[in-house]
Amino acid sequence: MANRSPVAGSLFERLPGLLAYPATRDMLLMFAGLALFRLLSNLPNILGMLFELAFWVMGFKMAVEALTNTAQGRYEALHGEDMLATDGDAIEQLVLGVLVGLAVTLVAVYLGLVATAVALLAVFLFMPAAVMLLAINHHYLNALNPLAWFELIRRLGGAYFGVVLVFAILGLLSEALQWGFMAVMGDPGQVPGSFIALYALVASYHVLGDALHRHHEVLGLDVTPAVARATYANPIEDETMARAGELAAQGKPAAAAELLAGLFRGRGASDPVHDRFRELLIAEGELERLAAHDREYISSLVVTDKEKRALAVYADTAERVRGFRLDLPDQTARLVALAARLGQAQRAVALAQDFEGRFPDSPDLPQVVLTAATLLSERLGRDEEARDRLRALLRTHPGHPLAAQARTQLAALERVLAASPGFKGP
Repeated sequence: MANRSPVAGSLFERLPGLLAYPATRDMLLMFAGLALFRLLSNLPNILGMLFELAFWVMGFKMAVEALTNTAQGRYEALHGEDMLATDGDAIEQLVLGVLVGLAVTLVAVYLGLVATAVALLAVFLFMPAAVMLLAINHHYLNALNPLAWFELIRRLGGAYFGVVLVFAILGLLSEALQWGFMAVMGDPGQVPGSFIALYALVASYHVLGDALHRHHEVLGLDVTPAVARATYANPIEDETMARAGELAAQGKPAAAAELLAGLFRGRGASDPVHDRFRELLIAEGELERLAAHDREYISSLVVTDKEKRALAVYADTAERVRGFRLDLPDQTARLVALAARLGQAQRAVALAQDFEGRFPDSPDLPQVVLTAATLLSERLGRDEEARDRLRALLRTHPGHPLAAQARTQLAALERVLAASPGFKGP
């Protein structure tokens, strides 16, 4: 996975980019899923409390990952499967928040309004320092030690107060929006409120990680990742891809391809490995092997709902290998439908070619033929071919639910053909 380099400039010049850190597809999907999951916290008694705890553990897990990931100079948000932060890391931060909240509550109960205001101001001012210290040292006494706070602030200088301001605004804005959604929507407002809470939490921890990374020298921090993250799906893929690259550079693309093929025979491989394997086969002119690989690869892409990528691989291979076909009717039908939706008429028709002959018993046959006939007539001007396929469909599937639509379409085609100059009948 590529890592964005930290952008130069002051904190407030870089702030839009920092706040956009969680705005990736994977992160937003995780936020949405957890926001829906939090509805279970409304269950009665201890069960609801356990779901609430689980929600916050996962939230702080993503937040700690954002902090440590950024502190180590990685400015690209990670996918869920790449996450290295543990439940223990998350619970540490959660407990810190509970301890601070408990302290403020005790001040409010026993010392009055003025003392409470002072306590809240202290929380806004020193909480970022406590969070960073706990993430660095994993020690509560150090994280709650005012001397450690002042030392951290001394080393960060004025940059710390910019972080404090961002951290405080995100927290207050998050609380205000959560309250507003609940006030306007009632219980359903918990879902958007939870989504915002998670976004603000991860963004604020990312800002803290950015501060640690930019000042790691004055803080004496080692920002080398404790665990090397794989460039590809796992370290085995990293090693294999590196070795394959060496072989290809030595003029041995066939050996490089064979090395990568070993990954497919195991538990499978990620898309970049398949891409490199295909490049090597194309370079060697091994088109039969390319076709055999791509039939299986496209099948796995469709199964994992990567249909657009599957369609792109099919298109590339079909241009290289004459008569390239897929083996499974249901997957072929899915790609025909996708190509039609995307306006790729030629590709959809190519995929649907001879579908009736290859898969006569497929339940998808009527829909595939209807789609192909529509595209042949309306987009490609091949009315007679469309007519013939519709006639054949009605002969083999006269009672199918789509037969009425096929008859209507066929009648319209026959009228068009009959009116065409030079038409000589069926």
